[in-house]
Amino acid sequence: MKGDLCLLRERNFLLFFLARTSSLTGNVIAPLGLAFAVLAMPDGSPSELGLLLGTRTVAQLGLILLGGVIADRFSRQRLIIAGEATAGCSQVLTAALFLHGSVSMNVLIALAAVNGASSAVSQPAATALVPYLVDTDRIQPANALLRLAANISRIAGVFVGGVLIAAVAPGWALAADAATYFLSAVLLIFARPRTTTAALAASEAPTGFLTELRAGWTEFSSLRWMWPIVGQFAVVNACFGGAIMVLGPAVAEQELGGAVAWSIILAAHSTGFVLGSLIAIRIRPRYPLRTGVLITFGFFPPYLLLAAGAPTWLIAAGMLTAGVCIDVFEVLWRTAVHTHVPAHAMSRVSSYDSLASFICTPLGLAMAGPVAAHIGIAETLLISGVLVTATSTFPLFFTAVRHLPSRAPVPDRRS
Repeated sequence: MKGDLCLLRERNFLLFFLARTSSLTGNVIAPLGLAFAVLAMPDGSPSELGLLLGTRTVAQLGLILLGGVIADRFSRQRLIIAGEATAGCSQVLTAALFLHGSVSMNVLIALAAVNGASSAVSQPAATALVPYLVDTDRIQPANALLRLAANISRIAGVFVGGVLIAAVAPGWALAADAATYFLSAVLLIFARPRTTTAALAASEAPTGFLTELRAGWTEFSSLRWMWPIVGQFAVVNACFGGAIMVLGPAVAEQELGGAVAWSIILAAHSTGFVLGSLIAIRIRPRYPLRTGVLITFGFFPPYLLLAAGAPTWLIAAGMLTAGVCIDVFEVLWRTAVHTHVPAHAMSRVSSYDSLASFICTPLGLAMAGPVAAHIGIAETLLISGVLVTATSTFPLFFTAVRHLPSRAPVPDRRS
């Protein structure tokens, strides 16, 4: 850990580290502020919240493959700056609407789409920029620091968002989110990543976009251990986004006292991420995906506890457990991807992984409110939890998943 921290003495990486920490903190504040801003509207409901969150996700997923290609053809640093500035502007306008009291759902939907589109461009660019900020032999500790920062940002974002909502108004939480995007953009302006000829090489391939997408899909679909788990998480992410992130605030508002209780629950969830990262550093399972899939059964408790109207501290404990399980799985999954996917196809395969894993999330966000209005919030939470648990058994039927071995990564020696 001490050696990893030395990277923070390098100016370029420090600026990127602080920029990502700021932006990721805002990413946590945003859905929290938006949830209680929408629910505080005279006609606000979980259905409208789900529509807004779903719109952002649709825009992001719809453009993420294009964003990956663009990030390989143009300056990644400039794309991130543009994306962060655009996201900041969209959140400033969203905050102003809520603070002014004249809220139009059509305008909010448009702003959510802009925010999602900006993320589709900046996210793949940020991922690809890391190797140009640190030496090759320091990429792994750099990624470890960025992951730890992301987990700590979740806790800080929940705390800041909860305090602003409770002390002033949800609109000010959205204004704070905008400030984090602008701060990120400003910090990145002063970074000086190493130059690369990747963009020039990409631009010289006139049919590169479709050709690369087809090749990436061929590689992705041929990995028999990958698509069963991607299918599992298409359902898991949809249920978590809909049942937990849409209906959870409604439960907190009705039964637990409001934003402060929900902030405590989300903070516990984020703390679980940090603990999961620390646990994942030490475990070395022989079959990482088998272990990872078995760990996903720990996702169920929050659904049951929210449905049962458990006290805040018990729901928080369930969310902490789920957070630990999510992060351990994520580390094992990323390790499998990095060690078993050919280096020349890793970016494209990862793009398809992200797209397929979250493709059902907008449906979950949009349907949670209407389904809960029809059958009840508790019933919707229970059904979602059972569906998540049942889906988690699916990958275990595949030998390629159960027996995928752990092996040392093969370095990518391409220039």
